[in-house]
Amino acid sequence: MSATILLQALLSGMTNGAIYALIAVGLTLVFGVMRVVNFAHGEFLMLAMYGGYLAWAHLGLDPIIAVVLVVPALLALGVGLFETLIRPAMRVPEINQMAVTLGLSLLLQYLALMVFKADNLLIVQDRSTASLWIGPVLLQMPQAIAALAAVLLLIGLYIVLRKTDFGLIMRAVSQSRDGAALSGIDIGRTYRWAMGIGIGTLGVAGPLMASVLYVNPHIGALFTLKAFVIVIVGGMGSFGGVLLGALLVGVAESVAGVLTTASVAAAVPFALLILVMLLRPEGLMPVGGGSRA
Repeated sequence: MSATILLQALLSGMTNGAIYALIAVGLTLVFGVMRVVNFAHGEFLMLAMYGGYLAWAHLGLDPIIAVVLVVPALLALGVGLFETLIRPAMRVPEINQMAVTLGLSLLLQYLALMVFKADNLLIVQDRSTASLWIGPVLLQMPQAIAALAAVLLLIGLYIVLRKTDFGLIMRAVSQSRDGAALSGIDIGRTYRWAMGIGIGTLGVAGPLMASVLYVNPHIGALFTLKAFVIVIVGGMGSFGGVLLGALLVGVAESVAGVLTTASVAAAVPFALLILVMLLRPEGLMPVGGGSRA
């Protein structure tokens, strides 16, 4: 393998890793604050991708502009999810909570299948085939835009969580719900916003990814699995762990795709998960060593 091909694989992997981090950060935020595992996370990404596609197909909106419409819609869906399903489910054992979100995942898949059928849809624009040269390697423009948006949003989210009173409240609740309640923090309101933001971040990823990947009713399941791998590898509830885990998964996947076949590359994230669980069960950046969401 030549140096140029390796550099190309590394750049592609880092680009994919940034996008994966954007998808997974909402999952780790919800778990870090609420201790709820949302198996329907990928299905909300699927809805965001359909939202971006419909805005382009019927309103003629660029995916970048469509983000402005899709983010509030996903934020509202997140708040609605908490009020209708998650709040009642938090009164029952964790296995019941997981059953609720798993059932929601299947429901959303089949509803999407009824509405959109099984067709693969893709946003096609003039820049869909445009490329950006970075030294000797090539980066497709849609991937570059999605990765840049991911990096900007992740930086913004990190600043909010670490430098604002709102972020302080989130971190206080994640560290001790009872202690936060005794300090006068409204736990229900904090949970509501955590779920809303956790789902709302997908409103940025969805429209931009709809110009990179085909959207269909089952694409969410693929990204749910990858998001869980990233969150577990990085350390459950760790913001820094999500970034590290996403980059590792993206680069490992990309390099494996160059060295081996596509089917082997698809299995690499899960092999990485097994390896990390054997050597470091708490994850690469557990909550004590990283920035807790």
